[in-house]
Amino acid sequence: MRLVGWCPDLWGSACASVIGHETKKDIPVCSVNAAFLSCCPNLLSYDNTKDNNYMAKSKGKKKTRFSLTPIGLGFVILIVIIVISYLLVSYKSRSPLPFEEVYLYSKQLSRDIHLIDKAISDGFYKIGVPEENIVFPSVLPRQKDKYRWNFSSIEARVPNRYFIFKAGEEIKERISRLPIPTRITIDKKSDNEIIYSVYCKGLYTHRLKIMRGDKQVSPRFPYPQIGIIIDDLGYDVSLANALLELDLPLTFSVLPFTPNTRLIARKAWNDGRETMLHLPMEPMDYPAINPGDGVLLVCMDKKMILDTLNKDLRQIPFVAGVNNHMGSRFTKSEEKMGIVLAELKKKGLYYIDSRTTSDTVAFDVAKKMALRTASRDIFLDNHLSENALKIQMERLLSVARNKGSAIGIGHPHKKTIDLLTNFQMTLTNEAEVVPASNLVNN
Repeated sequence: MRLVGWCPDLWGSACASVIGHETKKDIPVCSVNAAFLSCCPNLLSYDNTKDNNYMAKSKGKKKTRFSLTPIGLGFVILIVIIVISYLLVSYKSRSPLPFEEVYLYSKQLSRDIHLIDKAISDGFYKIGVPEENIVFPSVLPRQKDKYRWNFSSIEARVPNRYFIFKAGEEIKERISRLPIPTRITIDKKSDNEIIYSVYCKGLYTHRLKIMRGDKQVSPRFPYPQIGIIIDDLGYDVSLANALLELDLPLTFSVLPFTPNTRLIARKAWNDGRETMLHLPMEPMDYPAINPGDGVLLVCMDKKMILDTLNKDLRQIPFVAGVNNHMGSRFTKSEEKMGIVLAELKKKGLYYIDSRTTSDTVAFDVAKKMALRTASRDIFLDNHLSENALKIQMERLLSVARNKGSAIGIGHPHKKTIDLLTNFQMTLTNEAEVVPASNLVNN
């Protein structure tokens, strides 16, 4: 008797597929077969001692041959179905990658800066400074050594009944009570204004300018334009649907090669939302920090960059523009960004610099090329506490009032959706929320 219908190569292919999927490596089929045979030799061997004895006793008789081909074939088909089902389920259910570049030291520093933000906000509230008297002329990314943070410049007019020094001391005292290492210096002091510099862990995090109420602040725009981009879409369809239900013209920036890339991009376009490619670019700590499939790397030559970029673009139906996902290393390269931006210009697409590093050259290169471009002003949800989200939204409105327009970037968090829901009326009454394309070259 012999066993017919067993296919070790097909079994090896199936095992290699599963192992390779889990380990992210190419596993040679022959290696799997060898390992399989060494572990399970009985499955592919047959002890025919009894058959030999039987045949010796029955010489001259016709041999009987049993074929298990239908059973073996059925077993192989079952294995293939199980493997394919496993791979499909794993792909559809895989967890989202990190939304932004996350660095341990910077994450803790960001929490500390939020405490300083809150102390300043609470101090102004206590002395009765109206919200419209607080301006954020700029919020800029900075980095030094292992730290990355957003530097805030703040200007405020205090009521005439308060001495500006007294108002400054109120805020200074609140900051000094925080359980973090801070230092505050006075850069300028007069009867009409006082300027403080705030340091956290030795890093310059805030410039605070306090003026008398009768002194004019920077020019204000009473009804500015605001663009809100939702990054990192492509995984959770229910969150995307919740964002579509908001009565706000949000811009949807969708990652390529995620389980629901095309579905979410098409839904957004069908509902009249502008769609962008959230283009993965190499971060400083790649591959420890992984931007996902379709990533552009600084080691790529021009052809590889263009091939990858165009494959990514084809993932997003009705794509209108592009912004970078991560990219703290890639956006520092003028040569590599020039290749990407020239291709976008050729295709009539715009580019938004997410500004994940203070060393980015993307926005400047795009301007030199006369490409339609803009850059991010505020990340709305680096911290998901209710107070932190509220401060960031108010900061976005303040920057917009000061500049005339501003771009905020959020992510598909439930708390971000709650923030947008709570501020929907304010955004509608105090600003004009527009697609990102309305703010390029603005």
